[in-house]
Amino acid sequence: MTADTLTLPAAADSVPQARRFIRQQLVALGADGACDDAETLISELATNAVLHAKTEYTIRVARTDGRVRIRVHDLSSVLPRERHYGPDSTTGRGIRLVATLAVNWGVESEGTGKAIWFELAVDGGHLVSPGWDDDVDIDALLDTYDEEPTELAEPGPQAQARAA
Repeated sequence: MTADTLTLPAAADSVPQARRFIRQQLVALGADGACDDAETLISELATNAVLHAKTEYTIRVARTDGRVRIRVHDLSSVLPRERHYGPDSTTGRGIRLVATLAVNWGVESEGTGKAIWFELAVDGGHLVSPGWDDDVDIDALLDTYDEEPTELAEPGPQAQARAA
């Protein structure tokens, strides 16, 4: 297992540095296929460290057994949680994005801080979701969904009053 780390300040301009570091490390580890998803996820976790933890954060990249593990440690003990905001919200989707793109992920308390980590396949491929097998016809499954958008319900009295 090879690993490398970088510590960055709690500043907005550190997020692009985090993305560059991830790409450089993954290319060096022969995991070029994971770069795009890794850059997306490190952007989320670095931004969370800057905006919410407000502490410096350390990124660690390691490769083992066909996967890369990327870990972001900050000094806040507040654990992240998945939130359910409305479709127009500009925040609250980071953990859901991590859970969607990563092969595996988790959060670990460490002293006064925490580490959020995720794993990606080195070739950028995604593993099949548990419970799915090669016999599933994805196209047929997708065809079962309506292609026509559903109509919105009539707005309630408060929305009608605001529109008037």
